[in-house]
Amino acid sequence: MVFEKGSNRNPSGNLILYCNVIGENPVQPGGGIIASNVVVSFLKIGANYPVVTFPPVALPTVADLRNIIDVNIDAYDIIRLPDFEMPETQEAANNYIQDQMEKFNQVVMRYVELCKKREKKEPTIRPEDLPSSGVEGYLEALANLSLELRKSTGLAKEATQLKVERVVNSFSSLHPQYDVDNFKKALNFPGNQGEELIRLYLKKFNAISTENYEDAVAYKRMIEEIETSSRS
Repeated sequence: MVFEKGSNRNPSGNLILYCNVIGENPVQPGGGIIASNVVVSFLKIGANYPVVTFPPVALPTVADLRNIIDVNIDAYDIIRLPDFEMPETQEAANNYIQDQMEKFNQVVMRYVELCKKREKKEPTIRPEDLPSSGVEGYLEALANLSLELRKSTGLAKEATQLKVERVVNSFSSLHPQYDVDNFKKALNFPGNQGEELIRLYLKKFNAISTENYEDAVAYKRMIEEIETSSRS
């Protein structure tokens, strides 16, 4: 069970399961995806955690699902299931649907078990919780979001990119001395090179914030070496 958004250690209890549909959509003709919402209540009854699995819905595209959940994206865990492709014969189709339902239920059961084992962790800083002009808060948010962005995929990655945009726009308008637009470009660098660039940008910003300009210049030179070598 691989999360597009969320983790085994800290499930939210609010899960979106979705899959692409190849061919006929059994929920609604013409739908390109099937999605379902599973909610696990932490108000347990004895050792049992109440679970509500809402009926699946069909949507035209993944973009339509993203538009629906984007407003409350931080509230959801997201798992993409294997593509759904209905067999041609009726008997095979009936068996296939039964098999897919069993696999779906297995994912739900594993998710409920993760919720039972959830460990409490410090909450991630959200952009809306940052001080309006606090540089330290913005730098911490950028560090958290850069890590989240490089680890996420699919809908979760797109949602994180939107959060990065909001933080960068707010930060650059309040503190134009920090070249956060270039930092945003560094997020697209692949592999170890990208991770090193992000680390150096954050170190440079921190040096500027503490008026340690000698270190800031040194970090700037290291950044330029990496960016120049990538273009050659």
